Amino acid sequence: MGIFRRACAIAAVSCAAVFSLSACGSDINPVAVPESGAAAAPTTAPSSSKTTTATSPSSSSDADLDIDVEIGDCVNLGGTVDDAVIDNATCGSRESNYKVVGKVGSSDECVSDIDQTYYETLGGVETGALCLDIDWVVGTCMELDGKNPVRVDCNDPAAEGEKVTEILQNSDDVEDCTISEGGFVYNERRFVVCTDSL
Repeated sequence: MGIFRRACAIAAVSCAAVFSLSACGSDINPVAVPESGAAAAPTTAPSSSKTTTATSPSSSSDADLDIDVEIGDCVNLGGTVDDAVIDNATCGSRESNYKVVGKVGSSDECVSDIDQTYYETLGGVETGALCLDIDWVVGTCMELDGKNPVRVDCNDPAAEGEKVTEILQNSDDVEDCTISEGGFVYNERRFVVCTDSL
């Protein structure tokens, strides 16, 4: 069985990844596409407030993926331009960089403010998709300057990234952060990840 893997950068936070696996005479193509969600750039106070309708994470029984995950599970999405991979990970662990917030039949069913979309195609047709947010955990730090987010040691003086201080529900304004002066606003689902830069 031949394996071809390829990825290309589209956004500063994460990396678009395409690779195909030949199996039983058919091609399965897993694709990871960064979205223009909240983590594309941190917001600092003052920030303009937007009123949006909250959308709950979605789940579809039509999703047919090679990776076995459910909403709330975490994954490690990584690799390089020529070697992209996705695997299960324990949420909050050093390996985890994304949390599954939706499992749908097609990537266009994901809410607009997610950080990443992972989907697979068979014969050019999507067979399922994962809607992904960065695995934000209060008290931990994420480096966002690489192809994909990477959890780093907050106490490492050489570490760069964002330390999560609080996660606010029912808010779309970074000024609601009481501990931090900045953060990431998820407008559609109305929550804010408050962070301090390392």
